[in-house]
Amino acid sequence: MSNSLSQPQHTTDELLNSAGVTWSLDPITHSPLHAGVDLRRYYFLHVMAAVFPATMGLILYGWRALAVIAILMGSAMGAALIWQRIGSRGAQVHLLHVAWSALLLALMLPAHLASRGDGGEQNMPWLILVTAGCTLVMLMWTLGGIGAGRVSPVLVCFLLLNALYGHSFVAHHVLQRDNLVTGNLLDAQADGTRATGDPWINSEDSLGGDALWRDNSGQLLSSFTTGTESADPRLWLSLDVLLRDRLPPLEDFIVGGEPGPIGAGCALGVIVGGLFLLYRGLIDYRIPVLVIVFTYLTMLILPIPVLLTDQPQYHWLAMRVPSVTWQTALTFVHYELLAGPAIFMALFLATWPSIRPIERGARAVYAALIGILTAIFQLYASVSYGPYIALLIASLLTPWFDKWLRPKPLV
Repeated sequence: MSNSLSQPQHTTDELLNSAGVTWSLDPITHSPLHAGVDLRRYYFLHVMAAVFPATMGLILYGWRALAVIAILMGSAMGAALIWQRIGSRGAQVHLLHVAWSALLLALMLPAHLASRGDGGEQNMPWLILVTAGCTLVMLMWTLGGIGAGRVSPVLVCFLLLNALYGHSFVAHHVLQRDNLVTGNLLDAQADGTRATGDPWINSEDSLGGDALWRDNSGQLLSSFTTGTESADPRLWLSLDVLLRDRLPPLEDFIVGGEPGPIGAGCALGVIVGGLFLLYRGLIDYRIPVLVIVFTYLTMLILPIPVLLTDQPQYHWLAMRVPSVTWQTALTFVHYELLAGPAIFMALFLATWPSIRPIERGARAVYAALIGILTAIFQLYASVSYGPYIALLIASLLTPWFDKWLRPKPLV
C-alpha cells in the first residue's frame, strides 16, 4: 500500500466503520474492503449517485452545466497535485476525495457561472469556478483529509464563496423544452408562461431564444418570509397571493423547469440519487428522513408573515389564522423545501461519515437539529444557503453528540 493511502489509515477506518459495516484489508491486494467495496469503489458509487442530479442539471441548463463541473473539477485536481507536496498534511489530500468533493461543490452552483460575462459587475464569472476549486483543496489541506476532519470543506468553501460572490449565485435561467441539453442558457427571453400558471413541462411553443429568464423563487420566498419584499409600500401581499400569482407550479421544482443550482434544479433527480445510495447501503436512512421531517414540522410551527404591508404580520402556526387554510400552510412548506437545497443537503451532505455522529442515537439528535436549524435559517436568512449553515453548525457539534449520547455499559 502506498504511503499516501496508509497515512490516514486510522481515520479511514473510522469513516467506513461508522457507516455500520466493518471492513478489513484484502490479504492479496492489501486494499481496504467494505462489504466487497474498496475505497476506490466507495467513491465510485457516490459518483454514480451524483450522476442522477447532474444529468438532470445538464438537461435543464445545457452544456454550461457540464462546463461548470469540468472547470471546477479540473482546477481542484490541478491544485491537489500541488498541495499534496506541501508538508505532512499533503499526504492526506487524496485525488479521489478531491474529485468527489469538487463534484459536490459544482452541483451546488448555478450553470450560468460558465460564461465570460458581459464586462460589467459579473465580468468573467468562470474565474469564480477556478477560485472555488483552488479554495476547496486549500481547505481540505487545512481541515484534514478523508475522515480526518469534522468540518466539511465543501460547506465552508460554498459559504465563503457565497459571502464574496453571492450576487453571482442567483440563478434566473432555464432552457426551453425544445432546446434541452444543447441550448445556450444565456440566450434567454422573459418567461411569459408563468402568468398562465402552466408547468414548464407542459409549455407549448418557444418564446424565442434558447432559454427562459425567470424570477428566482428562492429569492421571492426569502423576501416574503424576512419581510423585505420590495413591492410598492402602498400595496399588500398575502401568503395566498404569493403562492398563487408569484410562484410557479410545484411540478417545476419536482420534474424541472425552475432556475437553480445544477444539482438541485430537479427534486426527482436528487431523490433518485439518494435512493441509490440507500440501496447500496452507503448512507443511514434515518438522517435524511429525520432532517426532512423536522424541517417540515418546524416550518409549520415557526412564525411566518401571512400579510405584508408597511408592517409584516407574523403568526405562529399560520394555519390557525382564519385567512390561511391547512392547504395553504402545507403548500407553503412544500415550496420552501423544493425551492432550496434542503433535500440535496439531507441526502448528499448530511450523511457524509466524517461529519455525522458515529452512534445511532446521536445521529437522530444530529438530524433533528439540522432539520430545526434548516427551517430557522431558511425562513429568516435565505432559502439558497440556509440549509448549508444549518448543517455546518450541526457538524461542529458532532463530537459532543458522540460523547454525550454514547451508550453506557450496564456493568
